[in-house]
This record gives sequence, structure tokens and C-alpha cells, in this order.
Amino acid sequence: MRIGIGLVSWILTMGVWAQEVLVAPIAYDAERDAYYIRNELVVGLEPTAPTTLAQQAMLWVGSQRDLQAPLQAGVVRIDAGLNPDSVREFLQSLPGVRYVERNYLAFTCNNPNDPLFTQQWGLTRIQATQAWANWQPQRTIYIAIVDTGIDATHPDLSQKVRRHSNGSIYGYNAVQNTANAHDVHGHGTHCAGIAAAHTNNGIGIAGVAAWNASLASTHATVQLMPVKVLNDQGYGSFADIARGITWAVDNGAHIISLSLGGVTGTQQLQDAVNYAWNRGCLVVAAAGNNGGNAPFYPAYYDNVLAVAATDPTDTLTSFSQYGASVDIAAPGQSILSTVPGGYERWSGTSMACPHVAGAAALLWSAAPSLSNQQIRTALENNADPCQPYWFGGIGEGKGRLNLHRALQAAQQMENTPSVSQLTLNHASVQSGGTVRGTVTLNRPAVPGGAVVQLRSSNSSLAWCVASITIPQGQTTGVFTVSTSASGSGSATITATAGGISRSATLQVVSPYRVQTVVVSPSTVAGGQTAMLTVRLATHAPSGGVQVQLSSSNAAVAAVPASVVVSAGQQSVSVPISTTPVSNRATVSLTASTGGSQSSATLTVNPPAPVSLTLSPSTVPGGRTSTATALLNTPAPPGGLRLRVSFTHPERVWAPATVYVRPGMRTAQFTIYTYPGRGAVNATITVATDGGVRLATLGVR
Repeated sequence: MRIGIGLVSWILTMGVWAQEVLVAPIAYDAERDAYYIRNELVVGLEPTAPTTLAQQAMLWVGSQRDLQAPLQAGVVRIDAGLNPDSVREFLQSLPGVRYVERNYLAFTCNNPNDPLFTQQWGLTRIQATQAWANWQPQRTIYIAIVDTGIDATHPDLSQKVRRHSNGSIYGYNAVQNTANAHDVHGHGTHCAGIAAAHTNNGIGIAGVAAWNASLASTHATVQLMPVKVLNDQGYGSFADIARGITWAVDNGAHIISLSLGGVTGTQQLQDAVNYAWNRGCLVVAAAGNNGGNAPFYPAYYDNVLAVAATDPTDTLTSFSQYGASVDIAAPGQSILSTVPGGYERWSGTSMACPHVAGAAALLWSAAPSLSNQQIRTALENNADPCQPYWFGGIGEGKGRLNLHRALQAAQQMENTPSVSQLTLNHASVQSGGTVRGTVTLNRPAVPGGAVVQLRSSNSSLAWCVASITIPQGQTTGVFTVSTSASGSGSATITATAGGISRSATLQVVSPYRVQTVVVSPSTVAGGQTAMLTVRLATHAPSGGVQVQLSSSNAAVAAVPASVVVSAGQQSVSVPISTTPVSNRATVSLTASTGGSQSSATLTVNPPAPVSLTLSPSTVPGGRTSTATALLNTPAPPGGLRLRVSFTHPERVWAPATVYVRPGMRTAQFTIYTYPGRGAVNATITVATDGGVRLATLGVR
């Protein structure tokens, strides 16, 4: 613990200029783990050296707020628009100046007056009091305790529960589909107290979120929403849990706290989690109490912050889940908190989860512009190391919640511009060309400028500088994306600043693209050959252009895998080989190069009859005639069925189909006639998908 005096108390003791300091821009020095006033510098002068120039220079860059004669030091408030670091270097270079340093702040670590606070080892371990001293809330945050409900009559919670304008509880019972979310079991009430019990009210315990000795009515900044999804025996269905999550999201919850789960997941529950995340909520869940590394749901889902449990020695508890799927740890053993009618000590990752949910609420109330991902990053990346129980660690770089450091990180993110948009002036470009990228920040760049990191997913095809600096006060910056003169394809350009990334995709198109594809003839009988002609948009360069070819049905119509358009030429032709078919087939043939492609269609027909002869062509009724059909190509493997039809069925009959054996080009069949009055001329027809032939039979 650092010993000092509270920020606001210190400000108030400074007298006449206290109100000015209250609105002064506060900044954080990560190297020294300290806060300072961004636009002020302390300048110390040499006792015996000439200081006239230095004193004049201090007036050039700002206003001298005070001068402590015994120390020969004064505070300079720097004019807006000047870079404090540059001013610092300038003043330090002047004769008569002994030192120039930042105007750092000191803080106290006040303890609340809750009588059981000293028994809450978890708050001490996560440095809650240090965080509270630095906490400056900007908006109200709602935590949905999705559990067995909350006892809103508990004296440590009654002022922390969100209410409607008429005073009724703003909650939901997903089990009974009512507004009554009162807790009988006690589990939800215990979790609610850990997250946000009324702190400094002279009663019971303190909650993680939040309190500041120098601020009034801070208990209303973080409010609890009871969402009852487990029954009074402490269990419930995943469907009720999913419904409770979506209700909380739709009713304004910022944080979803889930001290529950099971060893299997459901799509509905995962969809509910994703629904919450995609609408900007932070979802926090207990990692599970099975003492293993098997998945536990909903904590196992990607869009959930999974919380393991630690003991007072920062060791994972024997019951806690562990493994790479766990994102952070928090105190979870023998945690004192509220229950209906009093206070009890409970253990479990259920107790660890609301520590993190409450911490997230504290961070978000102080840094309201941050996204759920940024809050999650601040929590995860600023944790303290924790020890595995036997061998069950939670992964490299992960650790136990440190509320103080996480708040510092969130406040720094809040003051750091982030990328809100990345655009390219063209979505596609010809190989060798360039496009202009524009990065837009969510707020003007700070003194010294905002550095934006740039990256290409395919740097051999499209590349740009590694970073750009957007000048102070500006919100946009531009850069150039260059492309390979010979390549084609796509590359994703990503810009990152303030922990936020935005991306845009660039399509690189070769100038030697396919313009047309022509098939001639467009219809052939199976076994015959056609020609495929590929034409480029421009003449091929030295070395030629390779064009990829493909067929949608290579078993029927085949082309080479590729062909080269020779240097100086604009087109090339290749044969299309076909195979005999029994039924008509339509095949798509495609040519592609340089990110472009074009297709044409070839129709492959079965053998077609080219002639039909009848012998004899005139018969008396009651006699037969022999029909002979000749095909243009041999019948395919498996043979071919000729379709036969005729007119005057009262005098003529023939089979409906005639089978042509594989490899044969002719087929014969018998036509039968019937005696009758008068003479008729019957039309005999043979057909395939490839064509039709007719002949006339006279019946006398």
C-alpha cells in the first residue's frame, strides 16, 4: 500500500485554486505508476545562476502559478496547444534551470466504515481501496446478477438495486416469467454483495464496486439488476439462463454476471452469450468448481470472461477449473458476503466471478467510452501472478485480478484516441497501382500525436508503412498502400490504436485479365471435339500470360489445366475433348487469371439419328415393315435408347424404345400394321436428345 493523502482532500486543502485543479487534465505515468497533471510542469531554478531568461521563458510557454522562494521552484501551467514533453525539454535546456519535472499527485488508501470490511481479504488482495481512491465515475453502470435472484430487502443491498420510477425492483424471473426476482436460496444475494454491496454505509461488508471517500452518493453509480434463472433449490435450465441473459441485455444491463454453468453447452446459450457481446455487454462467468481443465459452460465460450478462484496466498483453489480456457482469476475461497438475513462465508468460482463483474463495472463507470473488448483487455492484461494448485495453472500471462492496475489501464485507454474507422479510396486496384488509406480516430490526437499501427495480411501483394502519427488535435491520417506489379488476389489492411483495430480489404487485379471465353461449336455430339478460345483484355507481355482452365464436368468435356497466351498475343485456342453420353449434358468451361475469370457453356448431346429407312415403305394392312435408324456417332458405353413414336395407332404399332448396343451406329425394329378400310400414311419418328428423324409408312 502506498501511504498518502486523498486526491480530493488534497485538492481541497490547496485553497484558492482548488476548483481549477478539479478540472485539470489528469494523466498517468506508467513507468512510475503515478498520476500527474498533464498541462503543468514544476521548474526548479539554480540558487546562484542567472535565471532571468528562464523566468521569461516560463511566461512564453504558459503562466507561472506560484513560486516557492525558499525552494526556487514554481509551477508552470502550459498554454493549450503546446506539447508538454517538448516544453519540458526546452525549459531544461535553458541556463539557470536546475530541473523540470511533472507535477505528480499523491493519494490515500481510505478504508470504508463497514464493520466487516477487515474480514474481506479479497478486497485487500485485489487492491480495491487503492482503486477506490482513484475512481472518478462518469456514468451509471448496471450489473445483471443472473442467478437465484437478489434479496433487495437486505440492508447492504436495498440502496444498490436498480428500481423503476415507482420504486419497484427492476428485475426479471425467467423461471416463472414474472418481475419477482426475490432470492430465497441465497446464492444470488451472496454474489450481488461481492460485486456491489453498499460500501461505507456503516453496515456489514463492502462491495467491489465502488466507493470514494471524497465523493457523495457513489453508491448509486453501480446498480444491480436481479435476474432469477435458477430456482429456490439453486438449479435451472439453460433455456431459462439464455432467456435471462437476453432480457438483461434488452433492458440496459452493461455487465452480465453468471455464477453458474454446466459441463455441456447448448447452441441457445451460446447464441445468448453472443447476443450480449455483440450488443456491447461484457459477459463474466464462473470457470467451474470441478477442479479440472474440462470445458465448463457458459464460461468456455469465446465471448465470455471465464474466472477461476484463488485463495489468500494467490494460489488457485483445489476446486477451481484451470487451463487455457480460463481468462482471469479472483478471490474465491471463504468469501464473506450478503445472504438473506445476514452474512456468510462461501467458497467457489461463483464467488470469484462477481469480483470481476464488480471490477468491470468500476472500470466502465470511470471510462465510459471504452468498448466491452477494451474493458476485458484492461482486466486481463493487468492481473497479478497466481500460483497453480499442484499443476493446474490458467495459462501464460494470466493472473489474479488487480482492480487498481486495471482501473489505471482503463483510464489511460479512455484518454488515448482509438481507431473508429479505416477506409480505402478504392476497393480494388490494378497490379502495381496504389490506393490511399484514411484512418479516423474517435477523438482528436493528444499532444505528441497519436500513433496508429498499420499491417497488411499479404505484404508480398500489398504493403504500407508500419505506422503513421496523426498530429495533435487532428482526427484523421492518410497513408499509401502499394501493390505488386505481377501479383493478384486480396489483402486485408488493419489499423490499430488505443487497443482497437479496424480493417479494410483490397482486391489486387492483374491488367492481363480474361475478357471473353468462346466455345465453338457450342453444341456437339459426345465424342466430338470443340474449340475453346480465351481472349485477354490486352496483349500479353514478354513471357506470356498463363491462364487457368477448368470444366464443371471433366468426365464429359475436358480441357487442359492451363494454357499460355504467348507474348504479344491477345488470345489462344485449345481443343475440348468430349465423351459419348446417353443424355444431354451442359458443361461450364472457365478461364481465369489475375483475379478475373470468364465462362462459356458447351452442350454435349447423345448420338443423333441421321437417317430412318423403312423396308418396305408401303405395305398392305396386316403386314410388317422393318425400320433402320442410323446414328451420327456410335452408341456410348452402356448403350442408347432411341425413342420411337408413330401416328395412326389404329392401323400402326411400334415399340416405344429401341436399344442400341454400345459402339453400334444402327438399330432395327419391326413396325406392325392392321387391316382396315382405306389407305393411311403413318409418320414414324425416332429421336434422342441429340436429334429427330422421320419416315412415312403407307398402309393399304
